[in-house]
Amino acid sequence: MTKKKIVPENYLKLIHRFPLRPITDEKTLDEASELFSELGMRGTKLTRDEEDYLSVLGGLIREYEVAHSVYLKKTISPRRALESLMESNGISQSELARQIGTQQSIISEVLSGKRSFSSEIILSLSQRFCVRPELFMQKKRTKRVG
Repeated sequence: MTKKKIVPENYLKLIHRFPLRPITDEKTLDEASELFSELGMRGTKLTRDEEDYLSVLGGLIREYEVAHSVYLKKTISPRRALESLMESNGISQSELARQIGTQQSIISEVLSGKRSFSSEIILSLSQRFCVRPELFMQKKRTKRVG
């Protein structure tokens, strides 16, 4: 006899509000993005089930954006992207450091430009904010010859 897993009520409320299905149009993208932002603003106050839901929802949003070229053509520096994400999520350097398992001084040095983004930091940040790792990678500049 197998045990039935009990699904927490908060998770079911999220599923009822926005079922985790592929996003097929801009209206649905807007609804998903609104819920994603709402949950993201809560930061560490999410339950494990809510974190899982947020992660899957972020993946669905990314899939639609990539498939429909929704990403802005304007480039933003990795440092500025991190500052913007921290600001929009209302988290401090020390809170971000705690969430991704690093030291606050490392976050400070990255933001000040004294340290570059390591591959470990890039991976942790992309997972924390549910964004593509490329957002935190320095764009290579090409030199014009002649």
